[in-house]
Parts: sequence; C-alpha cells; structure tokens
Amino acid sequence: MSDLSVLPPELNPRGPGRPIKPAKPGNRRTGWRSPLGITAAALAVCVLAASGLLYTRYLHYDHNLKKTTGVIKPGGATAADGAENVLLVGSDSRTGTDQFAQAPKGQTPVEGQRSDTVILAHLAKGNKAATLVSLPRDSWVTIPAYNDAKGVAHPAHLDKLNAAFSLGGAPLLVSTVQQLTGIHIDHYVEIDFAGFQNMVNALGGVDICLSQPAHDIQTGLNLTAGPHHLNGTTALEFVRQRYGLPLGDIDRIKRQQQFMASMMRKVESAGTLANPLKLNDFLDALTKSISVDSGMSASDLAKLAVKLKGLGTGNVVLTTMPLTGFSTQNGVDVDDIDTAKSTALFQSLAVDAPVVLPSAPPTPAPVPLTVAVSAVHVEVFNGGGLSGLARKAASDLTKLGFQLVGTPADRITGASASVIQYGPTQAEAARTLQAAVPGSTLQANPQLNTTLQLIVGKSYNGAQAPGPNGVVAPVAAPTEDALAETTAANASCTA
Repeated sequence: MSDLSVLPPELNPRGPGRPIKPAKPGNRRTGWRSPLGITAAALAVCVLAASGLLYTRYLHYDHNLKKTTGVIKPGGATAADGAENVLLVGSDSRTGTDQFAQAPKGQTPVEGQRSDTVILAHLAKGNKAATLVSLPRDSWVTIPAYNDAKGVAHPAHLDKLNAAFSLGGAPLLVSTVQQLTGIHIDHYVEIDFAGFQNMVNALGGVDICLSQPAHDIQTGLNLTAGPHHLNGTTALEFVRQRYGLPLGDIDRIKRQQQFMASMMRKVESAGTLANPLKLNDFLDALTKSISVDSGMSASDLAKLAVKLKGLGTGNVVLTTMPLTGFSTQNGVDVDDIDTAKSTALFQSLAVDAPVVLPSAPPTPAPVPLTVAVSAVHVEVFNGGGLSGLARKAASDLTKLGFQLVGTPADRITGASASVIQYGPTQAEAARTLQAAVPGSTLQANPQLNTTLQLIVGKSYNGAQAPGPNGVVAPVAAPTEDALAETTAANASCTA
C-alpha cells in the first residue's frame, strides 16, 4: 500500500483520527445499523473515495514533475522570515515546437538551450504582495566559478546572464542570480517552449491588447493593433519576438510582463481554480511542462498557486531590473546594469520591504526634421548577417522616397541595432533617416561626404515614414518608463 505520510495533511484520507465510542448495551438503535450510523458510514465512504481521488491526482501531478538535483545548495542566507523567493526560468529549448524547431533561412540552427527568460518572484510574508522582477538575459554580470559536466574547473568571469544556464545549467544560473541580487532562492521552476504552449492552450487561450501592430519577419507573426485572442503557438511567437523591436530584449520583457498579467487575469476571471475540470486540465499541463528543484513537490506548487490566488492581480507587481543603457563587451551587445538602483531594489526584497522605484523622467520634446526624405542619399549594408536583410531595407527606403546609392552589400557586424553613419555636414539628413528606421542609432564618420551609410542590424523589422509634421523622437537607451513597474491588474495595451 502507498505510504500516506507523503501527503500534505489536508489531502490525507486518514485525517487526524478520533477514538470511536463503544455503543451502549441494550441500545439497538446505535451503531452502524441505525439511520444515523448508515448515513455516517455512507459519508465516510464518500470522504474516503474523494480523498483517495485527491491522493491519486496528487501522485499523478507529482509524477508529472521533472526534478533537477543540486539546484538549490544547502546552507547560506535564507529569505526574510515568512517570505519566499522563486526563480522562474523560460528555457529556449526548441524540442516539441514546430515554428522554432527549424532555424530561419540564412541562420545557423540553435542547439542546446539557454535561459530565454529569467524572473525573480518574491512572495511577501503573509501573502500580502508578490513582486516579479525580470532580469534581462543580456545583462552583463559576473558568472561565479564552476565545474563543468566533465569536472573541469572554470574561474569566475564576466558574461551575459543567460550564459550561466548554457555553461552550468540551473545550478550555475541560481548561483549567478543569488550573487547578482544578494537574495536567497528557495525554489526553481523552469518551463520550455512546448510547455508554455501547452499551458496557454489549457487555459483556452489568452487575450491581449496591442497599441500598435506586431510583425516578426522571422516567425511570420502578424498582429494588428487592438485586441487579440492568442493560442499557444501565436502566444509563443508574441512573447519571444526580439528582433524588430526598438529596445530589443527590454521591449520583449514588457511584452512578457503584459502577457503574464493577461494570463493571471484569465485564471482569476474564468474561475479556473474553482472549476475542477478546468483546474485539472491546467494542473496537468502545468506539471507536465515544468522542471523544478528536487525539494519542490506538487503540494508546494499548489501552495504557491493558493498564495497567488489570495493576492489578486492588483497586488502582483511586475518590474524590471534597472539598467543604464546598452554597450558592447567582447564584441557582443549587452545590457548595462544600474548598480545603485538595482542594489536598492534587491535590498528591499531581501528584507521583505515594499519596493519603490523612481518615477519616469519627462519625455524630451520631439525635434522637427529639417531635411526632406527625397534629399537624403544612402548606401545600405547588411550588418546583421540575416539573408536578404540589406536588400529588404533598400527596398523599404526606396518606397519611402530615399535616394539609394550603389548596390546593397555585406558589412557583417552581428549587431542587433541598425547604425547610421554620417559625414560632418550630414547630421540633419541622418536624423531624417533615423526617423525612418526605428531603433537605429547615429554615428559620426568624418571619412564620409554627402552620402549616408546604413548598417542594418538584426533587429531591423521594416522602415516607416517620419512621424506627423516631420517630427521624430529617437530611441537611444532604455528609459525609466520602459523599466517601470506595473501590476497584473492594470497592465494596459503594449506595443
């Protein structure tokens, strides 16, 4: 017989147990034959049957979970009394997904897996609030010393945050995040592409709202502005789009936060937790879709869900680790962490104090353009290395009225953002071109004359006509507004 001691008390069919009082002599209406006794016996059978079903489902959910050993190291600091910290990780493993299993044309197939999304979830004492902090995957961090799968020792070094996962798996990622934030991680939850799709489909899809169209030339994502109902496949394309967004990974994080908020609202409004059939489908998809640390059980996941349910979406705060901007390190584009603001944020979470982030600075006034599109001459180069990238950009700019010079050619830099180089007298012409290429940056080049050079980055997703009245507000770095916190209840339409 199965050992019932593994069950949490609320699911144990034996219950707390009470001594049975003996029947009084001569009283023929006592015992199990009396109407009351028969009713009690019937109820007992029903309770045991229901408890047995709960026990069976508990074992089923627990069996579904994939558990990883050695993720949470014993000893060290602990979370603030009564609080809990969970590291939520989205792995970019392509297994089981049609649209990401094959590499786009012109690109090398992606093997293995990386931490595509990293979120530190802090659950406050007494279930008063939850703060979900997105940690940008391209953040330039210190990877602690580690031993690889072959036992070879590697010293601590600087790298992107998502390199920790590919180098040393979940244990090294947890160690990296703990060192970065100074916060002890209690549990680890990982989901891959296929698992994400299954969870969305188990909910019957999720509704989102877009303030502007969403297009991705790599996956074929094509959504108009306004409301949309996304199934698992389209939802995965939406939350994973990175190229073609002005701020790349930062804009993708905002999308992911908005989608998580929409998913939480769906669970709350659709009564999923109160509907046994819906709950079973969701829990089955959830437990089949995730990997957890060896110390986490289906019971722990249930308790976590109850905590989040008790909070309500208005008390679930979504925010992003503060950054100062972007730079290039060792030839790759990285996100630069704002050390002072990040330290203040993580110190608040470490002691379970309310998180207060600085308000967004005022948006600078747009500057009118002074050079017409038809007066701008430009050469186009493929810097991102994607097949046909320069030809597409040249075609887009020609349709807008720019004067193309020469034939599109390669100048592979591997950069994500597009760069516009301009000569000493062409700063205003460069601003006009920048207005047409979202997310592009300007770079003075004294060797150029009156012809601009556009080195198209991997994030290029089409050109656009300059804004109304020839006004442009160029994007140069993540602002406080781009990283600002919101709640799952008030997350509004996103780009």
